[in-house]
Parts: sequence; structure tokens; C-alpha cells
Amino acid sequence: MKKIITLLFVAFTNLLFSQVNCDLTYTRTLSGFDVYIHNPSGATMYRAKFYIDADGSPRAYGPNNSGLDWTANAGYPGNWWALITDTNGDPILQGPTDPYPGMYVCATSLADANYGLTNPLRYVNSETVPYIAMPTNVLADGGIIRGDVAYVYNTVTGQSCFAIYADAGNNTSIGEGSIYLASQIGVDPDVRTGGTSSGIIDYVVFPNSGFGQGYIPTIHEIDSIGNLYLNRAVVGGACIVSCIGSVFDQTAPTSVVSVPPMWDTTNFIASFADADNGGCGGTVAKRFYQVADYDANNEWRANNTHGFFNDDFVAPAINADWTTSTGTWILNAGNYLEQTDEVLSNTNIYAPLTQDLSDEYLYNWTGTLGGAGTNRRAGFHFFADQPALSERGNSYFVYFRLDNDKVQIYEVVNNSWGSTFVAESDYDFNANQAYDFKVLYNRINGLVTVYVNNTKVLSWTDTTPLTTGSHVSFRSANCTYKVDNFKVFRSRTSSENISVGSGNTNDIRYQNQDQFTPAGKISSVVTDMNGNISTAAMENINVDFTSPSTVSSINDGSTTDIDTTFNGTQLKANWANSADVNSGLVGYYYAIGTTPGGSNIVPWTNNGSNTSVTEAGLSLVHLQTYYVSVQAENGALMNSSVITSDGQIYFNNAVGIESLVSGNSEIRVYPNPTSGQFTISTKQFSGETTIRVIDVLGKEILTNLITGTEVQIDLSQQGSGLYYVMLVNNGKQYCTKVQVNK
Repeated sequence: MKKIITLLFVAFTNLLFSQVNCDLTYTRTLSGFDVYIHNPSGATMYRAKFYIDADGSPRAYGPNNSGLDWTANAGYPGNWWALITDTNGDPILQGPTDPYPGMYVCATSLADANYGLTNPLRYVNSETVPYIAMPTNVLADGGIIRGDVAYVYNTVTGQSCFAIYADAGNNTSIGEGSIYLASQIGVDPDVRTGGTSSGIIDYVVFPNSGFGQGYIPTIHEIDSIGNLYLNRAVVGGACIVSCIGSVFDQTAPTSVVSVPPMWDTTNFIASFADADNGGCGGTVAKRFYQVADYDANNEWRANNTHGFFNDDFVAPAINADWTTSTGTWILNAGNYLEQTDEVLSNTNIYAPLTQDLSDEYLYNWTGTLGGAGTNRRAGFHFFADQPALSERGNSYFVYFRLDNDKVQIYEVVNNSWGSTFVAESDYDFNANQAYDFKVLYNRINGLVTVYVNNTKVLSWTDTTPLTTGSHVSFRSANCTYKVDNFKVFRSRTSSENISVGSGNTNDIRYQNQDQFTPAGKISSVVTDMNGNISTAAMENINVDFTSPSTVSSINDGSTTDIDTTFNGTQLKANWANSADVNSGLVGYYYAIGTTPGGSNIVPWTNNGSNTSVTEAGLSLVHLQTYYVSVQAENGALMNSSVITSDGQIYFNNAVGIESLVSGNSEIRVYPNPTSGQFTISTKQFSGETTIRVIDVLGKEILTNLITGTEVQIDLSQQGSGLYYVMLVNNGKQYCTKVQVNK
């Protein structure tokens, strides 16, 4: 009673503060069923078959198979493992005062110390007590002792029952319980024909939870202790079994990829929102992502030096990433990769892949096995370091056997996988049927997990795992083998930095071919603690990391280039088109200033897609030069280089240039008048001098730049009339006039 009261307090305390936690440690696999330790509670957990154990029933065995079970299941002369024998080794028969006179006395590992060795009441009666049998190696892994309490759940019927560990099983098989337990959870309790070979029964065994050897508890005591330990393990009690299967959670988790909107021009952060919608507080367990990019050959590829791989096998020829070592590998109609040689027992096509950048990798492809043979098989090597060798050096290999209906895992060491597989499970394969294969490998803890059509079918842990691998390889034997949609994902956190730019140092190495065809995509896959795996979430990425082309030419004015304007309130300009093949051209920006590239008159302004501009409402300064600058912008909001016009001078006819004419001695024009040719001479000018000749209407006839003190001007092609000569030197402006007479 004291023990039960203490457990009640502990259970209540944990019920208030604990939550579902599926932190599991894999220990071993027996007859295809994985065994785990639930770290928060210490419970041993597994999902397995249910074999009926009649031991302990006083009518379990009798002479000439007269008991509930075949006598052979209790042993044989000289080796009776389930029966109490006399000093000669012969089974002891029950006497007149025993429950079933003439039947053998059958033992269980757990015994009631109040009765003698030959008394049938000493042992746990399979017909009246819910108990399980467990292999000794599993007991040792989890610290389980006789009498410890278990929770047993039928995932098909939904029925459950508490039980005690009361009998030992062999070390190669797991999943066994009493007649009474079978009846309580909806399993056929017939000892000879009942039970189930399907892995549909969940077992959760709590260490140090029972009364130990020497006492057989009542069903009430078993239930009381079981409820305490179950609720102590997790809020909601029975939800703990969701940690070993999809009993309460048959819903796959979900993932959403979020990337910056619009266009990416450089590195960016991809964020992931993962959720598990299953019951019992299910949580996302593993997270993977893949970055793919669209190359110039119109193929979705991925940077294998960054631990990603993508091949949809849609090109006219096998991509250069692959090396064909043995076999006849072809791209069938550009739809899938196929190996067609049914004679060879070991074909090989391999590709490089860096596999040491994340803790865990997910390999996914569609595979179809066919052919006319009777031993057809195919599979996949990963973490291979010598791919050209027969067994790929050091690697892991997953084999799918079509005719044997098996999934197998092999460990390859020094180009040998030893005598046999390291793990195996059954799967009903059909010829020429496509299957979705997924293999997960954790290079830190060595866990290999295999999914077929998104159902977990096999797992195995390498205690000395491979931590690096340089290649992957597909392999077939005596069959045809179709492979499609091969993708490799890496484990991730809730966000990842995605590198963008030309060259193999980046995740996304290409730009959009046009504004409608994305250059990259990011995919995400997650699993939950119950083994459910999500569909791939995907987000397209538009990439442009080059600026649009620079405008090739710009003119002052509305058509051809002008040098002088007479409108004091507006300026005009026009320019050639820019282009951007990646994100498309959005438009142009312009600015106006009194210096080349300046924006002191009109700041940078969006002009849309127009290639001309009229800027009105200005107050221009007489004889001031104005410059228009233009740059283009693409869909990624990147700008071209700036191009600037050669400028236009504003001439105010109301002021007139005559007012600027001076009679100083710094400049001299001769002959004047002239028939067309004349000389301009300066006395004290230094550096560069800009010379402009303007007619009486303000039209600029010519512009010249001199560095000396004298220059000849030729106006012989112009008409007779008065012309003005303007000179600018060292920031000062001078003006004189010349008469041309013809």
C-alpha cells in the first residue's frame, strides 16, 4: 500500500508538469521488429506480433498433446524447458488435488513463493492473468525484471490491457503474451491457431514497476500500477504508444517553405514552418531540405558539392554527373533512367555527392523492378567511397527483392558486405509497379531507415557509422530497373542560408532564363515521432544577379540631339532601349543637373517604361548648360550604369547675347568681317578653353575645345550674317561677335 500511495503522488506530480516526449533510443531489431527505450520514462517499447503463450496454465500441456498447446512447444525428452520435471528428467503430472489431474505442471519465470515447485498454483496462469513473455536480451537492455508492469495495445481494434512480465522468450523473436491478455485486446486466444503474425500490437514495459519475484499480483493491482506508470510517462497516458507508431497519429506532418518575395539577387534566408497535426501531442522529429536550380540545358539539377542532388532524367542523354560502370543504362524517351541488362548480377551507375555537411541525409527516388527472371533485385548504395569497385568500397546498401518480397540493409566494409544482410523485413512487391523509395541515414548515430510508399518498413543502427561519403550508386541484378525523380535532401534547422551566384560555390548557380521561368526551388520534407513522413513542400525562386544593359545612347531634345534650347521652362531628352533577359525590364529613372550626372535640378525620377521625357515647370538660367542622366531598372530592382547626355545650353532670346559682348583685350577675332574663315586669339588664357559659335537666333553652330591661345574657325559653309563667339576659361565667360560676308 505504501508503494502505491508513493506512486500516486509521483504520477500526479508528473501529470501536472509533463508533456508528450518521444525521445527514443533504438536498441535492437528482433524478427523484423524494432525495440526502443523511451528515455523520459525508461520504458522499453516495441511494436510486434502476438504469439499465444499458454505457459502457467494448469492445462497448458499434457500427454499425447492433450493440453491447450502442442506438447512439443514445451520441449522434448531430455530438454523440457516449460515443464517441471522429476529427478529423472520426466515431466511431473498433476495429482488428484491439483486443478487438472493427469496434466503436466507447467512453469513460468515469475512464481508465487507461497507454493512449492511442483504445485501448479505457484506459476502465473495464462488463462487468468494478463502477462507477456520477453527475450532476455531485451530485458537486459531495458533493466526489466520479473513482475514489471506493461501496457499492451492493439492498434487495429483499439483495445488495451495492462499486463506483467512473467515469462521468458527466446532471443531471436519478440511479441508474446498470455491467453487472458489476448482475449482482452481483441486477439484470437486459441493457443494452437490464434494470435497474429502482423506487427499490430504495441508493448510498453516499465522497469522496476512491479513487485518482483515471488509474488503474483491481482488484476486490480496490475491495473493500478499500470495506470500510475502510464500517466507518469506522458500526459494522456496511452498516448505514449504514439511514440512507436501511428496508433493515435496517422496524419503526416506538414512543412511550409518561406522565401523573400519578388526576386533574389544575392544570398537569402529560407524559413520553414513545420507542424505535426497528429494526436497525442505528436511532434516533428526530422527536418530535411533540398535546393535545386534550373540550368542552361533546361534541367532541374542541384549542387552535389553542397550535399544536394536532383535528376528528373528528362534530358536527351544521361547527365555527365553519372558514370556508367557496368550494365546498360539509358534514358528511356527522356522520361526515366533504365538498366535493361537482365543477365548481369551487379550493375553500377554512380555519381559524386558530398555527404558530410549535415547530420542526416534523405535519399528519394521512384524505382520499378521488372524482367523475366526469378531472382530479380535492385537497390541503392550511399556513403560510398570507392564507387567503381564491385561493392563500392565502404558504403551502405539497401536491396529490394522482387521475387522474395524482402527489403534488406547491407553494410559494406572494405568492398565486402560479409555473409548476409544486417537487417531484413517483408514487403509485398509487384513486378513493373513503381514504388516511392526513401532512405534516411544519420551519420552521427548510424540509424538507417527505409520507407516504401511513405511507410516505414525497416531500420537498423550501425554502432560504428560511416561519417563521410563521396558517391551514391544505383545497382540492379538479373532484372530491369527503372529509376526516376532522384533527389537528395539534407537535414536542416528552422531556417537556412541559401547562397546565390554564378559558380559551384553557390546553392543556386543560375539566373532565370526569363521572367516567367524560376531559376531555383527549395523543397522541404519532415517526419514526425510516429514515423509519418510529409509530402514535399516546395517554393520556386526567381533569381537575377546581373544588372540590365546600359542605355547605349541618349539625346537632348525630343528627336535628334540638340545643344541649345530656347524654352526656359522645360527640358526634353530621349534615349535608346535597355534590356534584361532574366527578370525583364521594369523601366527607367532620369535626373537633370547642371553638371554631368548631376541631379540638382530634377532628382532621380521614375519614368516608367517611357524612353523619352519632357520635364516642365522649370526656371532655366540663361546660357546655363543642363545634362540629362538615365539608368534602367530590371524586375529584380537592379539598376544599370548611368548614361548622361552631352548637355544643352539654354539661350534666352529676351536677354540676348549682345549684352555679353565685351571689348576687353583678352580675346581678338580677325579678320572681322570675314568671308568665312577667321582666327580667335587669346592672350592670357591658360588650360582648356571651350569655344561656342552661335547665330543670332541662338542656334549653336559649332563647339570646340582648345588648349592653346589661338584657333582657326571656318564658317564658310554658313550663310552671311552676324555670329557670336563665346569662350569659357577657368570659370569665366567671354563673348564677342564676328560678321560673315559672302
